[in-house]
Amino acid sequence: MAFSELKTFTKLTLTTALIITVLLLVSSYFLAMLLGPALLFSSDGLTASNEHRHLPILLFITIGFYTPIALNVGLVFLFLWGAFAVCFIAAWKFRENFHEVIEKGFSRPIKKLFDNWLFAMPMITSMLLTAVIAIHSFQEAHGVPTGDIPLPPNRFEALFELSYAALIEEIGFRVTPIGVFLIIYLFWVGRKNAVTLSLGQRLKLFITAPLFPDEAKKMVGVKTVSDFGVRGGISLGEWVMVFFTSIVFGLAHYLSGGGWEIGKATSASVVGLAMGLTYLLYGVQASILLHWFFNYYNYAYYFASELYTSVLMTSVLIDFITIVLGVLGWLAVMILGLYKMFRAVAKRVESKSASLPEAS
Repeated sequence: MAFSELKTFTKLTLTTALIITVLLLVSSYFLAMLLGPALLFSSDGLTASNEHRHLPILLFITIGFYTPIALNVGLVFLFLWGAFAVCFIAAWKFRENFHEVIEKGFSRPIKKLFDNWLFAMPMITSMLLTAVIAIHSFQEAHGVPTGDIPLPPNRFEALFELSYAALIEEIGFRVTPIGVFLIIYLFWVGRKNAVTLSLGQRLKLFITAPLFPDEAKKMVGVKTVSDFGVRGGISLGEWVMVFFTSIVFGLAHYLSGGGWEIGKATSASVVGLAMGLTYLLYGVQASILLHWFFNYYNYAYYFASELYTSVLMTSVLIDFITIVLGVLGWLAVMILGLYKMFRAVAKRVESKSASLPEAS
């Protein structure tokens, strides 16, 4: 078999395996969406869903307030569920349709599959979950405690609180601080570059900037991630905001009290960094769904597994696939990194050799 044929076969095999794995995990996301309402509005969950509570509203990192009136938990959960559903629709459609990246996946480079967040989400979440487990294990082995998540003993209340946090914390830690920065930054760049915007275009830029940063950048001619990659498409100011919000996000978990210990600040900061970057790369739906994965998704399967054997078997399979995909993802990153490093060294050596004078 020729090298080109072997290369084509390897790419075809990897693409097929990746697409099948992604489809399995994406299917598990949709099943989890059904599990939430089924649990909270079951006969056992009606007490929790009929409860009225004053809920925290996080506006800007640590600035917030409680709702002046007690809200019905069931109605709020339905609103949250609707918001997550909208995020999944947006994830399917932007930047390139989910089904289109799959259809074109065999005729394009593998990296083009990740132009869609819903396709990228299983890989990113799997790698992030394995990273969190590794961080916790390493810290615990060296005497740095992680602690336990401070959840109410009532499983239905815990499901609601985790679902609520997935949305409200993204508004407070990502959308508001980074979004406000982007609005100011992009309007300043537009004025600096003498970009003429009508009133309607200004309004569109104001709305688009905190929701779909990459699309907003295109409106004023700023380099985008979709065109220039992560290194070229994210400005220094954006990097500062992402790192700042991720560190504050990590510290907030520890300083909020409850069951978390200092070790949680590290892993939460790493997760916050990933959320900030996915927000800039794909849009607000990406960071919300990433938070949804760690809060709603994992807990819904954990809770349902205690009640239904069929869900338990499904959950075990999903966990296995997720961990394997995460480990393989990190191995692929390491191999690709080493390949690029050796390639760069080889080019430098070749360049120096070419610049040396020939022996007479």
